[in-house]
Amino acid sequence: MTGILIAVLAYVLNQRGEIRRSKRQAHLDRINSQLRDLYGPLLVLVEANERTWDAFRERHLASREEREQAAGLTEEQSRLWRRWVLTVLVPTARQMRDVVLAHGDLFIEDEIPQLVLDFCAHVSSYEVAIVEWEAGEPGDVLVRHPGKGLARYIRDAYRSLKTAQAEVLRAQA
Repeated sequence: MTGILIAVLAYVLNQRGEIRRSKRQAHLDRINSQLRDLYGPLLVLVEANERTWDAFRERHLASREEREQAAGLTEEQSRLWRRWVLTVLVPTARQMRDVVLAHGDLFIEDEIPQLVLDFCAHVSSYEVAIVEWEAGEPGDVLVRHPGKGLARYIRDAYRSLKTAQAEVLRAQA
């Protein structure tokens, strides 16, 4: 009788251990997917766009205050701006939007963060402005970029997931 009881107890404990291992593995798989399919690509793209924007701004634009006092960009600045938007900034922004569309289910939060939704609306707003530019019109971008908060959110989420990934891997060791 004792032997049967020990066998049943061993079976139950083994099953519980397997369930815990399966849950940890599923958690690790989700984190890996979040890093690989969403936050990793977004981090690379947002960093590239931030560096490109900073370089363009430093080299070709006066400060925001000076531009506002001068009622906007000069003709030369406007021409350069459009070239950079069309060849660098918007193509990268489209890639970011496409990553969000393809993998929106992988966000850490229960809902897609407002910063990300604002960014996607900004990209769509540029689509209209580009069509207007091609028609020789001024082309207004109606939805502003959400700013540095977007890059900060993506960096922080990526770091958080890398920390969680390391913790799960340590627990499996």
